[in-house]
Amino acid sequence: MILDAPSEVRHDTLSDVLSAVRVAGGMFFRARFSAPYAVSSPATSELIAAYAPGAVYLLPFHLVTSGPMWFVVDGVRDPLCLETGDILVVPRGASHHVTDEPGRPPIALETISGRIEGTPPTLAWGGAGTLCEALCGFFQLDGRLFNPLLEALPDVFVVRHEEDEAGWMTSSLQRAYNELAEHRPGGAALVSRLTESLFVEVIQRYVRAQGSEGWFAALRDPVAGPALALIHAASARHWSVEELASEVGVSRTVLADRFTATVGQSPIRYLTSWRLEVAGQRLLDTHDSVAEVALAVGYESEAAFNRAFKRFTGQPPAAWRRAQRTASSSLAG
Repeated sequence: MILDAPSEVRHDTLSDVLSAVRVAGGMFFRARFSAPYAVSSPATSELIAAYAPGAVYLLPFHLVTSGPMWFVVDGVRDPLCLETGDILVVPRGASHHVTDEPGRPPIALETISGRIEGTPPTLAWGGAGTLCEALCGFFQLDGRLFNPLLEALPDVFVVRHEEDEAGWMTSSLQRAYNELAEHRPGGAALVSRLTESLFVEVIQRYVRAQGSEGWFAALRDPVAGPALALIHAASARHWSVEELASEVGVSRTVLADRFTATVGQSPIRYLTSWRLEVAGQRLLDTHDSVAEVALAVGYESEAAFNRAFKRFTGQPPAAWRRAQRTASSSLAG
């Protein structure tokens, strides 16, 4: 029998993980296409070099403001039709192109980049047919060491327009786009905040509509969900599988089997990974010594923490901290 989760496990695991993701972002351009058209997106590596040097994760997105538009994504068998208000996200930078009619050979964006004009930039392209529009941008994510949310996202997903929240994403991105045009003081910060809010909204909608596998499904699982909540609420605690199972109200075997089946790794391995993610945050965000960080995230000794961190990253924590801060300083300069 599975018991109701105790009150102390009512922890918002998704918010915890979202908070660990440093989100920035911006706009590439507004796309105004008139049929016939077919335009391919640049490779993610090219986008990183142009818009976010040093970024680890760059997730291109396209918000259709006047549809329909078809997107053809490598690795996805069927073309995806997006209507007004729908948004397409490409978490791992799969090659893709947009068109008015699937099967039309695309032209590379680089070859028509001279048609991107104005402030903020707008690309007008196509024939004399039906006009469609989209706002094209990116989410830049700092994944640090371990983020189960990023790992659980598919290669591509679509978040459909919801009538009860009509226009929220479109209006937010439109405001971000206008900020780029007006060059007002603080505009860049506002664009970043709006993009961060949009990312959270996109993930929430994805979880509601499609998050039925892997880590997202585990959040709602009656066994794995409470166990995840306990780990995130008190990751420094010296948990054992037996203790987690007791708190959740199931046997050790049930917890171990269900957690591994839904999350993809054992409870203790997940706990270790998340502790090291928290440790990475503290190493970069504070001036705490390595020993203080080790104690804060649940290690009884600095030596044990050093060994675990090096196994996970290939570097001792002090060396990793120096390397990360040096890289950040170089990018800032």
